[in-house]
Formats: sequence, structure tokens, C-alpha cells
Amino acid sequence: MKIYKSTNLILLAACSGALFFNFSTQPADSQLNVIPTVAAKTVNKTQAITKVKVTANQAIKVFTDKYAETDVKSLSLEKKHDKYYYEVEGVGDKKEHELKIDANSKKIINTDTDTLDPVEQKGVKRTEKKIQTKKLLTVKQAVKAAQKKVKSGTVTEVSLDQSLGITYWEVNFKQADKKVEVNIDAQSGKFLSKETSEIDD
Repeated sequence: MKIYKSTNLILLAACSGALFFNFSTQPADSQLNVIPTVAAKTVNKTQAITKVKVTANQAIKVFTDKYAETDVKSLSLEKKHDKYYYEVEGVGDKKEHELKIDANSKKIINTDTDTLDPVEQKGVKRTEKKIQTKKLLTVKQAVKAAQKKVKSGTVTEVSLDQSLGITYWEVNFKQADKKVEVNIDAQSGKFLSKETSEIDD
């Protein structure tokens, strides 16, 4: 024989009227099936900048093949006029060079060379500014590492630089009203820093 609980009626006053909640009579020994709630997982989209055909290492090789007696001091990958380009800068003992490379065809688009100031020559600036180009994370790996810290937005630029002897990838995200900069160790993939700022109108 099953024992039934009595029907409960709850009256709640609310604004201009009343809300009635009627709990149906159920057997006391019945059990409700509970469906576990699964937290929504943020999925990071694949960024267009990671789909370029030319790798950062290939862009660096184009530069060093053209300017053999130099050390690379920076590299950036950015979309301009609907196309992606690498800009690679390097320093020699007397001159510094800049090379713009099509990120899909590897074609050299533009070059620029300047003579260093006397105090920067003889390896002074070359030693100070050169980055480590061995065992670099790829652009795709750098973006993926940065996405662990930034869950939304479009990557507008990825650049390679150095500070205090550490070579790092700087990944820039554009959100609705903010820009976020994430720095990742270029060799180990370790997170270094994150900075958020407002987008100027």
C-alpha cells in the first residue's frame, strides 16, 4: 500500500496579483530523475592569421639569405590591405635592414636599409637587439597559447621581440571595445604577461 502526501497550495503576493504554485500529489516513495548540468565550454575559434602559408622561420630565412651578416631583431605578422605580410628587421655591424614579405607567396615586397649611428656600430646595437630564432614556437602555437588567457576576440597581429634577454611572442587581440596583448615565451610557450586597454575612438 502506498502512502500519498497531501496537495500543497502556495500563495505568493506579487505586484498586482497573486502567483499560485500547485504541487501535484505524488507517491512519497517516488524519486525524481535529476539531469546533471554540464558547464558550457568556451571554444576558441581558429584565427585567420594562423592560416598563412609562410612560417615565421621561413620568413626569417628569406631575411638572413638576403642579409647574411645580420642578426634578426624583430618580426611581425599583420594584415594590411586585405593581405598578410611579415616585416622582419635585423641589425649588422654598420647597418640595419627591414624586409616586407608576402606571408603566402614568400615574395619580397619592400626593403629598407639605414646606416647605424657611430655609437651603435661595431656590434653594439647588434648584440643588444638580436632575438633568439632557434626552436621558436610557430605562430599557430603562440596564438593557441595566448588563447588560454583570452577567450574571445580576433588576433590582429603577432610579433616576435625580446626584452631582458627573453625572446617572446606578442599576440594582439581586438575585442568589441578593448585590445588585449598577451606575451608568451617564444621557446617554452610559458605565459609571461597580459595587458588590456581601451580602443581609442
